[in-house]
Amino acid sequence: MQKRNEQSIGEILRQYLKITQLDNVVFSERIGAIWQETLGEDIALETDNIFLQNGYLFVSLKSPALKTELLMKRSSIARTLNEKLGTEVIKSVVIR
Repeated sequence: MQKRNEQSIGEILRQYLKITQLDNVVFSERIGAIWQETLGEDIALETDNIFLQNGYLFVSLKSPALKTELLMKRSSIARTLNEKLGTEVIKSVVIR
């Protein structure tokens, strides 16, 4: 009797996105919206650039005071964003 390798279409798509590294593009698009939703519009307005690369979320901020504040909250920000994304995409947050 042959073993069947059954997978859901969703799982196959996740594997494909990961192999082709398109998952970073997909999550980068979602992270911008989730960043504003999670941290608020005031912080989003102070954010110059935000992008995901190899599990690291890079965030450029205009305000040095805000940068210092968010540096102390990096791990909780990563945890919250991962929860909202539904997967462990962000390993670490890099504040610039």
